[in-house]
Amino acid sequence: MLKTRISGRVHCVGALRALILAATLTGNALGEAQVVREVEITGNTRTKAEVIRRELLFEPGDTLTVDLIEETERNLRAFLFLGDVELGMTQEGNWVDVLIRVRDLYARAITPLLSGEPDELSYGAVGLDYNFLGRGQILEVTAEHDPITGDRARVFYRAPRLSGSNLRLDLDGEISSDGHHASIAVARPFFRLAERWSVGASVLNQESVVRLNSGESLAEQYDVRTWSATASVRRSYGEDVKARTGVFLAISDRLFEPETGFTYAPADRRRVLPSLGLTVWRPQYDTTRFLRRLGRKEDVQTGSWATVRVGASLEAIGSDRNYQFFTMDLNPRLKSGDRAYLFSRFTLRGRMSQGRIWNVFGSAEAMGIVKIGETHSFAARARYDGLGRTEDATQYLLGTARGLRGYALRRFDGSRRLIFNVEARPTLLRRRDYTLAGVVFVDGGSAWTPGQGGQVFATAVGIGGRVGLTRVYNSPILRADVGYGFEDRAWVLYMGLGQYF
Repeated sequence: MLKTRISGRVHCVGALRALILAATLTGNALGEAQVVREVEITGNTRTKAEVIRRELLFEPGDTLTVDLIEETERNLRAFLFLGDVELGMTQEGNWVDVLIRVRDLYARAITPLLSGEPDELSYGAVGLDYNFLGRGQILEVTAEHDPITGDRARVFYRAPRLSGSNLRLDLDGEISSDGHHASIAVARPFFRLAERWSVGASVLNQESVVRLNSGESLAEQYDVRTWSATASVRRSYGEDVKARTGVFLAISDRLFEPETGFTYAPADRRRVLPSLGLTVWRPQYDTTRFLRRLGRKEDVQTGSWATVRVGASLEAIGSDRNYQFFTMDLNPRLKSGDRAYLFSRFTLRGRMSQGRIWNVFGSAEAMGIVKIGETHSFAARARYDGLGRTEDATQYLLGTARGLRGYALRRFDGSRRLIFNVEARPTLLRRRDYTLAGVVFVDGGSAWTPGQGGQVFATAVGIGGRVGLTRVYNSPILRADVGYGFEDRAWVLYMGLGQYF
């Protein structure tokens, strides 16, 4: 009897094809012939084996297919507390034994929070466990100071598989200088591509502060007290192309009050919003490294998708006014060859009543990334945002934190915003526990309100550094950029987490 040992990393399509060939050589047909006999999990020191096992889409007695293997790989890589995963297969006749090797990352940590400019620095710390009790649960405790919004303390807990079921539970609570936030959400999401139904519900109570700027000065400030609840039911159809329909209901009460020394606040409102939605997408993925991360294996969705949702606010069921609303979201994605990726998004949402369209928000964004060699890349982004006839006074801000490095955080504002970013991203040093990378960038942008004049297109150049922590949960990237703004003739340092875009 022929016995074949095939090993490979987690993206094992090649290994599975080799297994198909081995089956052919022995006169077996893939499908009915290749049946899983045993599944063994090794290398997990803290993560309980059942946490990994429940994400597998096959078990003893199931037929092994390429699709099952690929989706199982993505499920395991989605765990922030798991590093590299290796899969080995042993064939004996019609049977296949599967060996899954994993490596636990450091899931417990106290991580500093640091972002902003030296004279407007947000700082704090978050204590977290992304593998609480070894069961894949998430617990975060955050304390942070922000120079604008003040102090805040937050506790977040997530049980992705409540009591071993397909239910996900999220608990979120926060107390801050601006108010508070408390929410609970329960959902049964689409845990796998073949899943047909998804349901969810949430409740939120929140008090917050909204600030509006004029130039770089605070123009208005008001309190918002919100109570809301949502519920949804979604159904999935199709295989290679998915069509997901949904029924949604959102209920909210919002009370507004200007803070002392200010005069503006929106009118109080109650909204009951039933809606219908449709999402069409192609679940197509590419597995790579050094695209948006610094070494961690990435599952990049290269399949495009589009979403449409329509609904109504009706006085007959409790709303304070009648109108219809719509949302359109188009996400074309393209991979060219082995190294070039294009990610784009076009969104439009608004309301209609008495033959008039209002409260309109639109955006268009295109981002391209070209890999150079195995570890370097070149990235570029263009984005436009616009709003009109809004129910509440609102604006877009532009500065270091929002697409234009080299300028103050709230340097520009308006009802229109245009952003361009170009980055060269060389990887400088790779070690087992960390990766060092650099950035050379050119930014440009403008924010303005039509009819008010004063439109300026500002530009900046600069350099930055990145540190990727490959042994820590989610392999975070520490970022620091220093940019020179030609309009203000000044250098601005900005720090944060993750790639800038």
